[in-house]
Amino acid sequence: MIMTRYGTTFGNHTLPAETDKSLNLVDFEIHPHLDHEQFPENSLDNIQKLAATIPVPSYAIDDQPAIKVTDDNIEVVSEGHWKLFTP
Repeated sequence: MIMTRYGTTFGNHTLPAETDKSLNLVDFEIHPHLDHEQFPENSLDNIQKLAATIPVPSYAIDDQPAIKVTDDNIEVVSEGHWKLFTP
């Protein structure tokens, strides 16, 4: 899932940074399925390393949180586990 203008990887499919194939809706990255048993590559350590290469804030979220954006306000609505990485 990519909603920003930056690339991502998913199932051996890679979008390069500054891709024109993203939705370009917000200026942050979302890394879903944090620590999910079916996605072992989505460990907190791996996402932290990936987030360090992206020049915008990155939210690592498990399957419980939602990210609410109202104007310039970003709010994580959650009963799950999440972490914000800033560049």
